[in-house]
This record gives sequence, structure tokens and C-alpha cells, in this order.
Amino acid sequence: MLPAPRTRDEAHLYLDLHGCPQCTSPEVSWSESLVDRDGVLARRYHGDCAQCGLPREFVFALPDRPTPPRPGAAVTFGAADDTSVLLDAGQWVEIADMMALAAGLPDVAEEEAGHWRAVAVACLDEALKFLPAGDGTPPDTAFWSDAGRRLRDRAPERFQRADLVARRATLAGHR
Repeated sequence: MLPAPRTRDEAHLYLDLHGCPQCTSPEVSWSESLVDRDGVLARRYHGDCAQCGLPREFVFALPDRPTPPRPGAAVTFGAADDTSVLLDAGQWVEIADMMALAAGLPDVAEEEAGHWRAVAVACLDEALKFLPAGDGTPPDTAFWSDAGRRLRDRAPERFQRADLVARRATLAGHR
């Protein structure tokens, strides 16, 4: 069983990032249900890969206290000061980069671009949660995935508080 996502948005982001092991497509029409796994209540996401038909399944623990969606927010990944246990600091920055890149593509309508920028801002907010109060750098324990560690090792300056805050402000201020 996977750790608990804090919100449905975080669970769906995790699902989107884990493409089909057979064809790599992330496209699945997910169904979800509560299930009992060894006496523990969990949330099961299941469906077939839209490209190759392979059955897919993820089972997540339930959070102790789920985070409700923030009114008016494009996405809600977690409550303030509540760091993710599914995605590390490096993964959040990498996802923010992908969303910002998608927002800047020439054929993307402004409404859609605004949505991608809002998601990128939310991802940077998640990365910032890994920084201890008063410290400008996340600890090594904030990077547990191979992808997150590779990004940090390649560009450690991108995880400094000042850089994350500046990129967040740029994305949030873009109209």
C-alpha cells in the first residue's frame, strides 16, 4: 500500500506521473473505491490503460485528516505546513517546471495557460514546505526519489528559498 495522499488532487497527480509500465501512457479513466487491505481501510484507484488496455491499480492509505479543497484554488495538494509523503521537494519543482513550460507553449489558450501557471505555483508552494523555518535550503531528507535527487544534484541553487519564492512570484504575477 502506498502512503496517504493529502488530497484527491495529490493522488491524481501521483497517478498521472506513473505511466503504464507496458506502454508508458498516463491515460486511464480511473475508478476509485474504499477497500479493506489487511484490516486497514484504503482508497483504491483502478482502470485500464487507454492505449494498451493493461489493467492498472494503485492503493493508497487514507490520511489521518484529509485536506479539503481550497475555495477558488486551481488545485489543493495539502494544507499549509503539511509536507507530502508521496512526492519529494525535487519532484514538486520538476512538476512546476513542466506546468510552467506547458503554460508557455504558443498554441495554449490563455485560460489553459493560466491554469497551468496556477498549478505550477501550487507545486512551488509544496516545495517550499520542505524548507525549515529560517533556512534557505531543504535538508537531504527532503529528497527521497531518484528524480528529485538528480534535479537537486544538477541544480542545487534551484532549491534555495530565494529562488523558489522568486519563481513563484513570477508565475503568480503573470497575467
